[in-house]
Amino acid sequence: MDLAAQPLAYSSGNADKLKVKEIMLKYYAVFICLIMLLGCSEKNEIKAPSADGSDGAVTSNMRPDQELRNARIFLYDGSVQTTDIKADRIEKYEKRDSTLAWNLDVHFFDSVGVEVSHLIADSGLVREQINLMEAMGHVVVTTEDSVSLKTEYLIWNSVENIVKTDSFVVLVQGGDTLRGYEFEADPDLGNWKIKRQVSGAIQRTDEIIK
Repeated sequence: MDLAAQPLAYSSGNADKLKVKEIMLKYYAVFICLIMLLGCSEKNEIKAPSADGSDGAVTSNMRPDQELRNARIFLYDGSVQTTDIKADRIEKYEKRDSTLAWNLDVHFFDSVGVEVSHLIADSGLVREQINLMEAMGHVVVTTEDSVSLKTEYLIWNSVENIVKTDSFVVLVQGGDTLRGYEFEADPDLGNWKIKRQVSGAIQRTDEIIK
């Protein structure tokens, strides 16, 4: 049989099937690209640096936009300065609103510019656009009223005007010492709450909120 002489069978049905396959391949390619992009975004997430000074960027491919020594950052609520942050070293990642900092020395101010508390920590992550800071490693907060707080991790949220942590804390107020988890307070350590596993002895038991 002469195969070359036979006409090829090709119909509109076959054409439709080919078009469907082409569309499916295009959608599959788009799906694969989305998966790859999502994977990259997760790898490029900026996290607070560890207390030993290692980089907080998950991937080594990320390079900071700025690296500064003996740096200083000011945070504002409108035109009012709320925070003065000093650090031995910082790395700024502008597109992700993330600044990694080491050896933090932070001063908090009230709405009229009066200092209300002072924080030191091994390291931290500052997000200037949303006025949020995470402090890590040997975190110590002291106030003008000689109240002190010690923990390993603390979040300061300017929008909510609170400091908080789920980590273990030691709060010293006057002659009283309290320990527990899930701490929340004003930046001057007023109106504080310790919500879990509270222990210690205080004179004003109404201050504990379990």
